[in-house]
Amino acid sequence: MSPIAHDRSAHNRSAHNSWVKYTAFGLRIASELTLPELIPAEPGLVEDMVIRQVDLSAWRDQLEQANFVMQGERFMFLIPDTAIYAIRGGKEIEVSMLPGADPDTVRLFVLGTCMGVLLLQKRVLPIHGSAVVIGGRAYAFVGESGTGKSTLAAAFRQAGYQMISDDVIAINVTASAAIVYPAYPQQKLGLESLLQLEALRENKHVRQRKHVLSLTDGNPVRAQYQDLRRIAGELNKYAVPAVDEFYNDPLPLGGVFELVSDSPNRESMREGEPVVVTEQPLNKLECLHTLLQHTYRRAIIPRMGLGEWYFDTAARMARKVEGWRLLRDSSFFTASEVVQRVLELIHKEEKSYGSH
Repeated sequence: MSPIAHDRSAHNRSAHNSWVKYTAFGLRIASELTLPELIPAEPGLVEDMVIRQVDLSAWRDQLEQANFVMQGERFMFLIPDTAIYAIRGGKEIEVSMLPGADPDTVRLFVLGTCMGVLLLQKRVLPIHGSAVVIGGRAYAFVGESGTGKSTLAAAFRQAGYQMISDDVIAINVTASAAIVYPAYPQQKLGLESLLQLEALRENKHVRQRKHVLSLTDGNPVRAQYQDLRRIAGELNKYAVPAVDEFYNDPLPLGGVFELVSDSPNRESMREGEPVVVTEQPLNKLECLHTLLQHTYRRAIIPRMGLGEWYFDTAARMARKVEGWRLLRDSSFFTASEVVQRVLELIHKEEKSYGSH
């Protein structure tokens, strides 16, 4: 019996009434797995996708020899000691947990890689970054790992703005606009960022990184962080709830900011202080390159046969939004300065549009 025939019966079952229903990424989800990170759906919701547990063990040997397997409209991959996952037709995520698997780690890949693949199957572009709401629009922050995307979103939350997504930004590019769908109210933040943000909130901001160790000496995890769940596979990163500062409706994308860690330029001064954040506007071609560079799980897109759709969608999106590159001094904790500069750039852009 083939692996598909082995688990075919799972696809003929409708979602059981006892399954919990959620909303995320513009999707109505019925899940056999409990997903505490997500927002529960309103009663009576009719799901447009399901997350179910099935037996995919017949695929294990093949998946151990390859990073992933494409079987018709189904994309499959294996995470050792965790689970086998299958994503089908933009409508189903199947999870086959391995013995002894950590449930938190299982969910991490459901809400990350699985959702990224499912969005691609639905022709929704997943961008790797964080997004916040400013002036009725969503603004995306992208960049390489460690450039401070999530930290910046947390600094915006702390300044009174709402977050719409962290890690995976789901964007549907229509004929008239690029629309950002809300993800779920949680961030991944490192301990250093949490401590710096706390110091900023208490007006005890420690700007230079070399001094940050004074915040953690002899007390690596403060009491207020002990209840936070550590992110599996991430060094000193924690799952931080953001329910009160989460925006749960779709919004047009207003712009994209690429964060780049830069070496300090001590000669640049403003009002007697070193300039720790500078910006470069992106032309449409540069904006397209930025979107392509920071698409979530972009390496698998050609193997899914979506290369032409991907480039066309990113190009249409680049024509609809403004883009900037923000160079920040990597020797400083610059979140508050970046927040201020982003708001100034957006305000300037709005005034420019208003004058036409």
